Amino acid sequence: MSTVHGGPSGQDGPPAAPATGGATAGAPSPVADSGAGVGARGAAGPASSVAVAQQPVPVRAAGVQLIGEAKGSGYKEAPSLVRRADGQTIQLTRLLYLVLEAIDGQRGIEEIAGHASDSFGRLVSAENVRTLITSQLLPLGLLQLADGSEPAVKKSNPLLGMRFRYSVTDPDRTRKITAPFATLFNPLIVVAVTAAFLATCWWVLMVKGLASATHEAFANPGLVLLILVVTVLSAGFHEFGHAAAARRGGATPGAMGTGLYLMWPAFYTDVTDSYRLGRGGRLRTDLGGLYFNAIVAVAIMGIWWATGFDALLLVVVTQILQMVRQLMPLVRFDGYHILADATGVPDLFQRIKPTLLALVPWRKTDPEAGLLKPWARAVVTIWVLVTVPLLLFSMATMVLTLPRVLGTAWDNGLKQQAMLSHSVATGDIADAAVRVIAIACLALPVLGILYILLRLVRQLATGLWRKTRGKALQRATAIVAIAAVAAGLAWAWWPGADTYRPVQPYERGTLADATTAVFPAAAAARMAEGQSGTTVALWPEGARRPTREDPQLSMVLVPRQSGTSTTAGPRGGARCPFVGVPLRQAGRAGRRRQPVARGQHH
Repeated sequence: MSTVHGGPSGQDGPPAAPATGGATAGAPSPVADSGAGVGARGAAGPASSVAVAQQPVPVRAAGVQLIGEAKGSGYKEAPSLVRRADGQTIQLTRLLYLVLEAIDGQRGIEEIAGHASDSFGRLVSAENVRTLITSQLLPLGLLQLADGSEPAVKKSNPLLGMRFRYSVTDPDRTRKITAPFATLFNPLIVVAVTAAFLATCWWVLMVKGLASATHEAFANPGLVLLILVVTVLSAGFHEFGHAAAARRGGATPGAMGTGLYLMWPAFYTDVTDSYRLGRGGRLRTDLGGLYFNAIVAVAIMGIWWATGFDALLLVVVTQILQMVRQLMPLVRFDGYHILADATGVPDLFQRIKPTLLALVPWRKTDPEAGLLKPWARAVVTIWVLVTVPLLLFSMATMVLTLPRVLGTAWDNGLKQQAMLSHSVATGDIADAAVRVIAIACLALPVLGILYILLRLVRQLATGLWRKTRGKALQRATAIVAIAAVAAGLAWAWWPGADTYRPVQPYERGTLADATTAVFPAAAAARMAEGQSGTTVALWPEGARRPTREDPQLSMVLVPRQSGTSTTAGPRGGARCPFVGVPLRQAGRAGRRRQPVARGQHH
């Protein structure tokens, strides 16, 4: 898995839009927004800010890279990009960028002001430069402190960012190992690979099918392990595609490594330098990973042609699934960056708040909402209106289904552990390796969900507490909101009869079933044939209960719909509103319902 330009596959990209405003002589007003948590919108700088501003020769912080104006920007005034040594990319207004560009460790304040005036086209005084340095460049960690030491900066830490990064290659090594692959972006090669990939997909999915491949793979644990290894290696090769595409366009890729994104291990490639490229070059970089997935699929098809091992065709399917997942623009996958680079708005998540506020009819227009070009603003608004509800729905689903996920993971983990013990005892190393991977795959989603929810709750609590400091009424409201969230989590996760029950093979897992799990009483009245629900089974005291292996014949009473005619009882009494339906308990029909053996015993 990878994304580029500030997502999991690269260092954090431009986190915020450039602020409005320019600078005039005697009244500078440019500001620079940063997701780094420091220096945004005139925040106070270090204690030595004034001393630095009064120094005759300001010096840039070590490792600061001047990327330049963003090409093909969706903003009305294209921002200029600067990258710190910690990998954080910051957007600056043009005047701030010109001042920082003039700071070379040799020019004094007056010389910097003259250089900025010549480039900006308007007079910028020395006092303007001191103000910009003190209020903007120092808080953003772009200049050295008064004593010559490097500034302490805080990097942005978005909720949907990559965690626990570990670099495998440095930038020099990345450039060396990816240089040969840049030739694969020759237009003739791209057309040939694309045509071969489309033909491969059609033949595998529509002609050959996957039944024989699945049977062959799962009949041999060694083949399953091989498919998993090839799939993981192909994910790493995906990163080569991003780096090689950046080199093809003239940008310099950075480090490559691995980490944890959301709940799964992932690879990343730092291609922040591709911001130097135009829209076409950035899109080539975004699509480079998907293109290399297509190369893997075509190569595997060639190996299958030579060997005839049907199990290899499953690798083709894994490549297709990876590509489909990467194209989702909701989180920082490749699809997110494709949309960001197509619109020229590299900070889509930072645009959510101003976009939603701009849609409130009774609220004054937020200046942030007018920064984008009309067409870019329309595209971003559509993205926000689709993404926000889906993310909220995903979060609610995650909270409500966590108990069942935990129960299922625990139940299947015990089964995998038992099979692992058997494999180790019999000396079947391949099967043991498969079981270890299966246990890890069960544990990682659970740990990822818990981590995301814990961090979200912590951010909500600390954010509300910080914003309501000194405001008694708002603080009380915040406490009530936090208590309401805690009560909701307790309600959703409180242990009950079925709360942590493992998911069963006869369950469908539809949205209607999820509603039934939350509101069982309301769902029971409208339960129809084939749907899941809660039932009550009665047995005589001491009677043997049925199991799936040893079912018993029973009768289920199904309410008639209103208006349906009924027959009189055997003695002419009142007509019965129920119809008896024979059912072999815990047998085949029971797979669509909860096991009868789980009912109440009286």
